[in-house]
Amino acid sequence: MNKISINNSKHNPTHKSTLKHQTLTGVVAVATSLLLAGCFGLDEVGEDQTTTTQNEQVPVTTTNNQLSTDYYRALIEDGKYKTSASRGASLSLNSAYNVKNFENGLLELSKSVFPTDQYYFQEGQLLDSKTVNEWISRQSDDNPNGLNPKDNGEKDASKRAPLYLDQILEQNYVVKHDNVYELSGISIGLAMNSVDSYTVDGKEVKQSIDDGAMEEQAKEMAGTILQRLRENNDLKDVPITIGVFKESEPDDIAGGVYILSATSTEGSLISDWTKINDKIVVFPLSSGDPTQDSTQFDNFRSEVESFFPNLSGVTGRAFYKNDKMDKLQIDIMTQFYGESEIIAFAQHVTDVANKYLQFDAPVQIQINSINGQEALLIQDQKEQSFTYYIYQ
Repeated sequence: MNKISINNSKHNPTHKSTLKHQTLTGVVAVATSLLLAGCFGLDEVGEDQTTTTQNEQVPVTTTNNQLSTDYYRALIEDGKYKTSASRGASLSLNSAYNVKNFENGLLELSKSVFPTDQYYFQEGQLLDSKTVNEWISRQSDDNPNGLNPKDNGEKDASKRAPLYLDQILEQNYVVKHDNVYELSGISIGLAMNSVDSYTVDGKEVKQSIDDGAMEEQAKEMAGTILQRLRENNDLKDVPITIGVFKESEPDDIAGGVYILSATSTEGSLISDWTKINDKIVVFPLSSGDPTQDSTQFDNFRSEVESFFPNLSGVTGRAFYKNDKMDKLQIDIMTQFYGESEIIAFAQHVTDVANKYLQFDAPVQIQINSINGQEALLIQDQKEQSFTYYIYQ
């Protein structure tokens, strides 16, 4: 294994990317300075890892504490958390719910491939903002690297070539091996549009995208991205997981979910895709027949609303995996005028939650007002009871 130096300077003409220009146009030197050679250090100093340049030493270590096995420990460079080379790119998604589900969902997918007790996490360093923007744009003479189809000139939604790919997210996974931190996994998330909105003569037009066509495009794009990454010799045998995220419309508070995933351990072909049976259901239901879960929520909501006159709403977001509830998040909006009201209301909500919200899945309840978060209720799964916290 070739060890590399970490270069902190923004401009260093002697330290150039080893990525081929035609495949990863726009990737900056920071990618090679940390990840492309696959190692993060030279000699270990205690629990820390130190890498060197010609004139300086840069320590690389990790966070000491891991809140639980649900979370990765993060890689720390020179005492600082290193943000993504394309930081903020996912904020371009059409809603905060999609942003959160896109990022958190890729972490969840990655845990099954890169276990939290074996791998450390670092935000993506290979793809910078320029590269990501090139790839999510339409292919054209000026942008041969674009992954979205060429503009066919049509304005009619039934004939127009839509923008399928909305955004790309990269995450890196690192292991400590022979006293160095080594890049050992990459996760790529592809956010795909379910509806492509565009403007004709000053009017917004929404073009619905067929699920089958979206999945076909996503698989083809994933193959192209994988091929581009594998063009770099240092990434030829690094496992790469790709998740396909179906983005919801902006007014859908459930947000989107991942629908496909695949992992390539080597090579440029993806032979097997796994369908993901995840969904998010918003309570109270706006349509469809009631379920046992929705009925339990409705009973909870009814009793909470009857207790206090100034409630603005009680909503829930239930996350399901393979048709079984995985977790439930409830938000209660209200107006409070004193701390005694907050305490009384939190106590009442706790009593009602203990009565109605007995699921085989964790439940969390946030009580908010116009001033921000007022209280948090968390269920102890073992005890099947709720504990509340009041924010002063």
